[in-house]
Amino acid sequence: MLFEPVDARGASGVARGEMEPLRRLLGAGPEAHGAIDDLQSICSPSVRLTRPHRPPTLTRPSAASAEILKPPPPNLLLLPPQRLMKMVGDWGRAMLPPEEVTVEGRGFQIQQQLGEGGFSYVFLAREVPDSRGVDVALKRMLVHEREQEADALREMETMRRFDHPNLLPLILGEIETEPTAPSTSTSYLTSPSRHTHPSHQPRRCHMVFPAYHEGTALDRCVQRPIAKAFTPTQLLSIGTQLCSALEHMHGMGIAHYDVKPGNVLLESVMDDASHRGGMKAVLMDFGSARVARRAVTSRQEALQLQELAERESTAPFRAPELWDCPSDASVDERVDVWSLGCTLFALCSGGRSPFESAVGETGGSLALAVLSGKYGWGESAVKEYGSGIRAAIGAMLVKDQAGRMNAAEARSSLNEQLGKM
Repeated sequence: MLFEPVDARGASGVARGEMEPLRRLLGAGPEAHGAIDDLQSICSPSVRLTRPHRPPTLTRPSAASAEILKPPPPNLLLLPPQRLMKMVGDWGRAMLPPEEVTVEGRGFQIQQQLGEGGFSYVFLAREVPDSRGVDVALKRMLVHEREQEADALREMETMRRFDHPNLLPLILGEIETEPTAPSTSTSYLTSPSRHTHPSHQPRRCHMVFPAYHEGTALDRCVQRPIAKAFTPTQLLSIGTQLCSALEHMHGMGIAHYDVKPGNVLLESVMDDASHRGGMKAVLMDFGSARVARRAVTSRQEALQLQELAERESTAPFRAPELWDCPSDASVDERVDVWSLGCTLFALCSGGRSPFESAVGETGGSLALAVLSGKYGWGESAVKEYGSGIRAAIGAMLVKDQAGRMNAAEARSSLNEQLGKM
């Protein structure tokens, strides 16, 4: 390959110093140095065709290094530098052994990352030694402050209290007892927050749950045409299952506060009386779960509740009383019924809440759309789902909390429609 870097930093902004994480990842051997030098050249668009680039003399290159050192295809030089660096990271991780994590004395080997958000990551993992071949989901939360530790402990304690088939169970969970520096020998590296004192490494909370390979209700909505993600029977069955899960939570004095399609896991099961349509729904993510009933007696308390909801509840699915809380009110578990109504509407509408599509009609403000309580069904949803189903969902979307049904009443309404299928 005929190329040579002009200087230590090309127009891409990739300097040799910025390759240090990769150098630590691959090690200090001659093969690694040759691979990094080649990739440094590839990542800079400021290259000129000059003389052949010669990698260092190698005795017996391994298959992995030979793959990295072979000349890149011509079109590789056309890729953006950021994408090239991601490819480099993927190659580096592939050369390392899988990371192993111990939770409550049991070892788990991470297979792949499934998602991330804020200070948390979710991985697909498997217990070692692997005697059963059962996959689990492992959630990692980085704990930088006491407040984050309290949130993690509260989430684990909340989940340990549940015993319901439609609520995600916690298999294991713990917070590391001592600060642990990220290891460069692992497949997934974490670094301390820039807000953390340099001498203090973040602790980590690990939680282990059952794995659901079919993903969430939102995944299914995105992957399929609007109003075709769920049959009417499946939609009603999922709704009754989630109502049952909320009844269980509310009976314990706990509200979820963030019911949405992305927090509903799905699993194909036998079609029976409990799972009409052959689909099981499981509610997850209890980081926002709080005491269900809150008395508000001042404007300050109302504003505090609104600020908490803004941080922990997803806006398009947030109940009106959490957008504009009166100074003298009682907010209760029916916030979840509103969110469930928005969720079932979204399952009919490509994953979008009823008020996301109504935003354009209210000056572009989601808050105004929610507080107006006005929304409309799309043509595809009207065609696919009958008036009875749409009315049952609409009954959950009563703007005034006092006139809104509770989870048991919502389940009864959905069951009535399900009995007509």
